[in-house]
Amino acid sequence: MSGASSSRIHAFDSLRGLAACAVVFGHLIQVLQGQSDPVYATFFDWTRVAAFTPLHVLWQSQAAVVLFFTLSGFVLYLLLQRARLSMAGYVVKRVMRLYVPYAAAVMIGVVGAYGVDGDTLTGFNSWISKFWSWPVTWQAVAEHAIFLGQFNADRYDFTVWTLVHEMRISLLFPLIFWLVRRLPGWAALGPFVLASVAVAWIGQPGVEAGWPWLNAVAGVADRGGLTAYVLTVHYLLAFAIGASLARHRETLIAAYRRLSPRTRLLLAILTFLLCVHGGQAMQVFGLATMVPYDWPLMAGSALLLITAAAAPRFRRCLEHPALCYLGRISYSLYLFHPLVLLAMLHVFADRLSLVVLLPVTLVSMFGVADLAYRMLERPAIALSSQAAAYVMEAQRRLMARRRRQGLRGGQPDALD
Repeated sequence: MSGASSSRIHAFDSLRGLAACAVVFGHLIQVLQGQSDPVYATFFDWTRVAAFTPLHVLWQSQAAVVLFFTLSGFVLYLLLQRARLSMAGYVVKRVMRLYVPYAAAVMIGVVGAYGVDGDTLTGFNSWISKFWSWPVTWQAVAEHAIFLGQFNADRYDFTVWTLVHEMRISLLFPLIFWLVRRLPGWAALGPFVLASVAVAWIGQPGVEAGWPWLNAVAGVADRGGLTAYVLTVHYLLAFAIGASLARHRETLIAAYRRLSPRTRLLLAILTFLLCVHGGQAMQVFGLATMVPYDWPLMAGSALLLITAAAAPRFRRCLEHPALCYLGRISYSLYLFHPLVLLAMLHVFADRLSLVVLLPVTLVSMFGVADLAYRMLERPAIALSSQAAAYVMEAQRRLMARRRRQGLRGGQPDALD
């Protein structure tokens, strides 16, 4: 981005790539949990301790997810602000952008789950062993194809639960856009803050005992899992924060640049602490569920985006070509790395030690992500733009025809 007014901040793409890497590292570390080999067990125990140090930034996967959502809110606000898309064009563009790579990943996951049917990962913990353990059913495939309901998102690709929320909120985002543009200042965040607090209250242990109807009304029961509708309500807040940042970006960048170097340093430390350890702090205060855990992460994500946009040195670092490349393949890396991990474990876990297998798997993840970006994601981006343009042209022609009919007193056009 050249100048504060540019609609695209390339450093944000790099942040998305680094966040995807944190998710990957977090999943690789989780594979080591419960290993009988004392070397692996010791290393995993060390990561549990290191999670309370700055090193946790390398695998803070939940912070990465929250950053994804906040970034999406920022980007979608700018997309609609340009006023080059109708609502129908926006929906078509967004759905195709997300759905084409998602559908390909799910199909590969279905093939993988079918191929290893009955094969269990002996010696691994229950977290990694449960994936690809359910039988492939038409109902499950249909639930994944519909993409918007509550379903078991762990069956074929265990990262797709976040994409379910991304798709739902993308379809609702015009409402967020309208509120952020219409309400003064930061008032648009109010309804979403209240909604997230309500979801947190519903999710606190023991609440449903006094209010049994909450499970039925809000879908808090196990049937919702990570794709529960209430989590979508919660993550609306992250999108709204991103949209508000986009609306006020000029003011925020100017305010940051007026800060003294000492204040900027303190702000950087606060941002780091919120992103890396903020969720742990909420647990200390007795708020141990997922929703309160996310609140400091949302605040940290907001400060991180402001810093990336306004701090020249930090921004130049993020605009390094290697980091920009990570940003380009971030969606494919996030979406396809579980498939690579599960395939490598099922094929090679009993043939190679993890000290060899996991590094090879990591390299393979990036190779597959690059291939998926070139063969699936990049064509999907082009296709989504073409489809949106086609829809808008069809709308334009329909409106022109209606105007002509109005001028003719309602007489239909002659057949060609």
